[in-house]
Amino acid sequence: MLQPDDQAKSQDIAYRSLVGSPVIDFAARSTMGEVRLSAFAGRWVLLFCHPADFTPVCTSEFVALAQEQDKFAEMDVQLLGLSVDSVYSHMGWIEWIETKFNLSVNFPVIEDVSMDIARAYGMIDAYSDTTSTVRACLFIDPAQKVQALIHYPMHIGRSVDELLRVQRALIDTYQTANVAPANWCPGDDFMQSAADSVSGGTKGWLQRVMRPIDKS
Repeated sequence: MLQPDDQAKSQDIAYRSLVGSPVIDFAARSTMGEVRLSAFAGRWVLLFCHPADFTPVCTSEFVALAQEQDKFAEMDVQLLGLSVDSVYSHMGWIEWIETKFNLSVNFPVIEDVSMDIARAYGMIDAYSDTTSTVRACLFIDPAQKVQALIHYPMHIGRSVDELLRVQRALIDTYQTANVAPANWCPGDDFMQSAADSVSGGTKGWLQRVMRPIDKS
């Protein structure tokens, strides 16, 4: 049985689960001028944060994202970076990355010195003794709802291939009855939702659902 403190923590964690919820709009300064989240309604948005500029893991992530940013652009996905650093720190860091690695970072990086955005989206652990954000990724649909949320610890870098995989699956299954099975990769077949079969009480629903459907 959970103790009172653990119950409070579990309730707080459940409360912060944003999947399926409307986004919390914000306006903030970025490396590309003011950004307002609601301005991207009608498009997919990948909002992600990093603990701090000029740190090794974060730099490796931004280099990887810059190398693959065209793939997100091909899906019409707007990338939005964020950390509690100032916009001046962001600009200096991006300039250093572009000079050092000969890469252009063509997406805004938002400053959140007040930590208001990070707190609103659960990017800062309420029980942590630091103000560093975790490596949170929020996949936001064209209707401005959160469709997926991934958290990484500060010491583990994100897999850009995984972000691309999840984003592709979300786009291809958005407002359809299709679902992506385990280990689905772009180009693989989707399955049909099992909900109707389960509620109907019919036998063999899993076997039928597990047959890949023809995307053609």
